[in-house]
Amino acid sequence: MFPVSLTRLRHLMVISLCLSGLLLPFPGTVIELARAEAELKDLVQNGTLADQLRGTWTIDADQLSYDQERKVYEAVGNVRIVSGKRHIESDWAELDTARRIAELKGNVILKYGSDWLRGEHVIWNLDEETGWVDGGLTYFAANQLYATGENIQKTSATQYELKGGFVTGCDPEGPDWRIRYETMKVNVEGVAWARNTSFWIGDVPVFYLPVVAVPVSRKRQSGFLLPWGGYSDLNGIQGEIPFYWAIRQDMDATFFGRYMSKRGWMSGVEYRIANEKWGEGIWLFNYMNDHADKDHLASQEYPFIRSDRFWLRSRHSFELPWEIDAKMDLDFVSDRNFLREFERGSASIDYSDKTFREHFGRGVINDENTLARESSLYLERRQESSLVSMDTRYWDQQDKEIDEFTLQRLPTLAFNVVPTWIDRLPAYYTFSTSYTNYWRREGDRANRLDVFPRLSLPMQWKNYLDLEPSIGLRATSYWVDWEEDLPNQPNESQGRFFTDLRMEMSSRVNKVHPWRIGSFSAFQHSIRPEVVYQYVPEPVEGTIPFFDRLDEDPSRHDIRYGFTTFLTGKSVKTDAQGIERVSYDEVVRLQLSHGYNFERVPANVPDVRLESSREKGLTDIGLRLDVKPKPYLTLSYDAELDPDRGNVQLHDLYMVLSSGMGHRLRLDYQYRRESLVDEIIATTNIKLFKNFYLLTYHDYSIDQDDLYAHGYGFRYDHGCWAIGVSYEREEKDQRIAFTVNLLGLGAFGGSRSYGKKEVDVDLQ
Repeated sequence: MFPVSLTRLRHLMVISLCLSGLLLPFPGTVIELARAEAELKDLVQNGTLADQLRGTWTIDADQLSYDQERKVYEAVGNVRIVSGKRHIESDWAELDTARRIAELKGNVILKYGSDWLRGEHVIWNLDEETGWVDGGLTYFAANQLYATGENIQKTSATQYELKGGFVTGCDPEGPDWRIRYETMKVNVEGVAWARNTSFWIGDVPVFYLPVVAVPVSRKRQSGFLLPWGGYSDLNGIQGEIPFYWAIRQDMDATFFGRYMSKRGWMSGVEYRIANEKWGEGIWLFNYMNDHADKDHLASQEYPFIRSDRFWLRSRHSFELPWEIDAKMDLDFVSDRNFLREFERGSASIDYSDKTFREHFGRGVINDENTLARESSLYLERRQESSLVSMDTRYWDQQDKEIDEFTLQRLPTLAFNVVPTWIDRLPAYYTFSTSYTNYWRREGDRANRLDVFPRLSLPMQWKNYLDLEPSIGLRATSYWVDWEEDLPNQPNESQGRFFTDLRMEMSSRVNKVHPWRIGSFSAFQHSIRPEVVYQYVPEPVEGTIPFFDRLDEDPSRHDIRYGFTTFLTGKSVKTDAQGIERVSYDEVVRLQLSHGYNFERVPANVPDVRLESSREKGLTDIGLRLDVKPKPYLTLSYDAELDPDRGNVQLHDLYMVLSSGMGHRLRLDYQYRRESLVDEIIATTNIKLFKNFYLLTYHDYSIDQDDLYAHGYGFRYDHGCWAIGVSYEREEKDQRIAFTVNLLGLGAFGGSRSYGKKEVDVDLQ
């Protein structure tokens, strides 16, 4: 029996009907109520209602009538038919229970998830979600595209066929741009293929294409991606077209074809994998047979080296048996100028660095000016308090004059113990040891064993003072294959031994202030003073070869002191559910440091940046300031001052100002007194008028009074489209780029940013 009483339904003016498995309850003013009630009673008594229910639909309408002979229901006025995320509205509807077909007229709209279909006359199969529409409009939410058609057929849950209409990302009532077509087949999980198409701006046709592929889904799918193009003095007119291949769920590839009028054709491939067995990796390879004119290259200050040009690079992370994690980085390039000559597209170091950082958090190790390209294989096995690792490093040397002397690390084996408490003692220890094989074709080669245990005794006086004395003992042994034919050649076995004494003292003072500034309701101010004393006597050693930082003279005797102060803001916000959420943001951090050297620091100690800080006596004063009081200002400033001479030894400034209304300024400034570096990089994004932006980039060397690189561009945004043009110059290379961005289709044109450095100027 149907569980709802007919009397209750009548009192509520609601009737429940069955359409061959569709339950249609609806409220409203109902005509022919007695007859509909009798028909419903007959359906309940025959048991067909419960037997045929396979899904539940609800219908609301002003009026409803039923033709028992035809088994057809008619709904009139404000018709709403709903089932889960499926939603149908119309002015009039006729529902055939036998064929499960709905005919709808007047302001018809069908919504399936985020997509929808609209028209005046629709025939629709409620179960299969198929049908046709006269004079309809459909919306594909994945790419924010509208498509009109004189006739629209939905042939399956994911397939459409349209005739005589257009596609646009603008308001379809009066679109700024559109692609008109004769016929179009759409796969909502892939692309739309349109035939006999023409691109229109307003009411003006611009160009014709026989076939156009339009993306309508954000899911992985094979097909051509957006191309780019431009011009440079070095390479001439150039452009690159990528093709994406969705191989399977855990791997894909992108193929690149790039033409340069002064160089020829360059091919490229980017392969990506994320497999449970084979790990996660990205491999990129570009190759070309360079047809550049040697005189032209010489005029651009790039001497001809070879015709076969390539660059192979990869990042790959995977797991091995016995819980061993592995990371492999490869970087092999054909010649020293490849990365400097090809600064755009898939062959650029910017593209590879951004791709690697997005997926692995580690980018390209070396910049375009580094001649020794570094590749590595790193294996590690972590336990609760220890780490075992193997690190292999190989440098592909492009300076062939010193290639045979390039030192390779093949490999380093290491064992480290993290700070571990000693049973029944108020102390902890750390331990690190490593074994390295250094190899090269010419020059000194060696095997090195290094052992370094350390014991620490932390102490605390109430909540005011933390003390931590520690002592370390370090022993290093070498087995050296010295370069032949040296006079007074030392023994193969060498070594050294030294102690490392440290005393660290620190404290912390906090105070909460009920200041209300902006979105902050309170602030906590913290001050942490610190003092570190270190004494490392000269080691007892023999004749030590020099391979890396560990071989440097470790001796020093100094004291470092300073303080760090923090200002942390508290903000309370109410979320959509009315629940208060508390967040804490560090607004300001200031760090001051100073020191005194009881003895002169050896010249090769790596953590001393400036020569003035190596002398006996007072060291340079260091200052670091970080400010971020919410999104409008980001500031980082680093400086060192020589107190004896009163000179600033270095400046590092990074600052971003944003108005929140389209204006943005970024400054990068670097100054080194001893190395004669004095450079400023400025980028701006200025909103001149509504939707109109001026973009600039300047890289200026103050010490050389030279504008190394600069660029200028304009961008105009207009809702569903944007257009940009830019000019950039770097030394003797000039580039012009033009971009067009169409909402739903993406961007077409040249480079995304000015210059080689990663900046925020973007024409798209």
